[in-house]
Amino acid sequence: MQLFARDVPELPFPDVADILQVLWCPLDHEPYFQPHTTVRWRRAEAVGSLLVEAPAPDPDSDESYLPMACVLSPERVEEYPAGWELPAELRNQIWAYEDEFPNSDGWRYFSHLSSAPGSKVGGWVRWIQDPEQVECSEGHEMAHLLTIASREFDIESGKRWAPIEERSLLAPHAPLEIQEPTDLMIQDAGSLYLFVCLRCPERPVDSLSQGS
Repeated sequence: MQLFARDVPELPFPDVADILQVLWCPLDHEPYFQPHTTVRWRRAEAVGSLLVEAPAPDPDSDESYLPMACVLSPERVEEYPAGWELPAELRNQIWAYEDEFPNSDGWRYFSHLSSAPGSKVGGWVRWIQDPEQVECSEGHEMAHLLTIASREFDIESGKRWAPIEERSLLAPHAPLEIQEPTDLMIQDAGSLYLFVCLRCPERPVDSLSQGS
């Protein structure tokens, strides 16, 4: 992945960089049994000429970590913290409200109205398991940088987050390629989360993954 500051100015670029590059080794690495990631903050003029063809992956690569070629159509969305990150009192109020005044479309905060699922840059983490706090080597709490997901949405969350053009394809037995267009599989339909320290000037990045 390569992101330019001109396209995503919300990213916390260091003063000396305007490109974020994310590379990974397509093999399982402990402790989370996930691809090992390397993040580079660079200047555009230092990148040089682009390759005409991407290098072939190592033949020993795990195929579940090699994405299918596809077209990306990124967009900015409005989202809110995942339900489990809300204060317990507020979370209980939301549950009580939804039980007392059910939405005619069946929408609920946890499934449809909180954090967006799928691969994304910035925003709130869509935790699969319990929320985790990630700290850098200096003990600073790190912020969510990006998520690389096995599944962009499921049948239920797709009511809100699937592209409008694809919502008619959602059904209990919809083909998996609708939900998993890149054919990536991290853990068991899981996600790889990258976090960045906003206090350290060099912007160190760490990662962890969760599976279902």
